[in-house]
Amino acid sequence: MSFDFLIFDLDGTLVDSQYDITLCINLVRKEYGFNALSVEQVRSYLGDGINVLMNKVMSEKAGVNMNKIVEKFKFYYKQNLTKTTVMYEGVREMLEALRDKKKAILSNKNENFCKKIVEVLGISSYFVQIRGGDSIDVKKPNPKTVLDLVKLTNSDISKTIMIGDSVNDFLVAKSAGVLSMAVSYGYSNVKCFKKYSPNYIVKTAKDIVDIVL
Repeated sequence: MSFDFLIFDLDGTLVDSQYDITLCINLVRKEYGFNALSVEQVRSYLGDGINVLMNKVMSEKAGVNMNKIVEKFKFYYKQNLTKTTVMYEGVREMLEALRDKKKAILSNKNENFCKKIVEVLGISSYFVQIRGGDSIDVKKPNPKTVLDLVKLTNSDISKTIMIGDSVNDFLVAKSAGVLSMAVSYGYSNVKCFKKYSPNYIVKTAKDIVDIVL
């Protein structure tokens, strides 16, 4: 089946940002006298946006102002957005091969961070829209996130596919009535994928090209 509109998750799908995120989380934790978390621990908490993430990683937060914690994380992350963040192997080539396809990014990360990352990595021109978790009043897996993009880009929902690595990506696709593709090189695993029945599972960025063309 050929697709005309491709909606990509960002973290764990196009870019590997877990080390920069972990660094900034641990800078916040250090301020409050908490031990550092491992990359593996932080990776298991990703996918629901900054507020949820900081609540999860600051489990010792009794009596701590969470709004202040979130702002501290944003302060550190703004300075370290692309310190170690890189595109996954083959992503640039995949985007170039699909240059004629309409593409968007839909992440639960704040929009300004998403835009800065793809700008620094030199891939912003491939996308007609870049949406973050604060772009509208809801986040993935709310179907409005996808449906708004479909409407905004004047796309055919029957030829739209959501490509990602997390539960929220598969849930939002199902709730919005579009097909989904899981990338197994991201932050989740195939066992997790199968619980949510994505329509396709790929091992590499090149595999995305083979399916959507």
